[in-house]
Amino acid sequence: MTDYNTAVCCQDLADFFSTRHSHLQKYLFWQVRSHEIAEELAQETYLRFLRQSEPQSILDLNAFLFTIAANLARDHLRSVKRQQNHEFVALDTEIADSKPHTEDIIAKQCLEAQLQQAIASLPEKTREIFLLYRADELSYKQIAGQLTLSERTVEYHLRQAMLHCRRCLTDQK
Repeated sequence: MTDYNTAVCCQDLADFFSTRHSHLQKYLFWQVRSHEIAEELAQETYLRFLRQSEPQSILDLNAFLFTIAANLARDHLRSVKRQQNHEFVALDTEIADSKPHTEDIIAKQCLEAQLQQAIASLPEKTREIFLLYRADELSYKQIAGQLTLSERTVEYHLRQAMLHCRRCLTDQK
């Protein structure tokens, strides 16, 4: 075990750091799961170790080095978590604010008005069949039974109604 008195010389400090570097890197990678961040944190660990104001009071240099590394890793992970929470809140706010724009609402209202007008301009029997099918959600068979028509006639009127509505909506654009 190297104590601080023998590590006073720069070469001794360099040797101290180099013998522990791979273990420090592995430890930091295990904490943060990124080689780049582990390298940055290792460098910061060395800098903080060297800035120690009372190095002679350190009893176990190795434990002190890894304590600094553990604190830096913990601070980094907290920072990442805060950033993710902030991004989540921003995304949540963005999603909550995704109300339809005024232009979209007006366009939808205009389209609905055009569709109402197209339905109103259908021949009476075709309009009645169309509304029974779309509004009341009756089947062809149910409509045919209610109006005493064949299912083919119901199908014909619905096809005519759809074509008419499509024409009305596309011609007015």
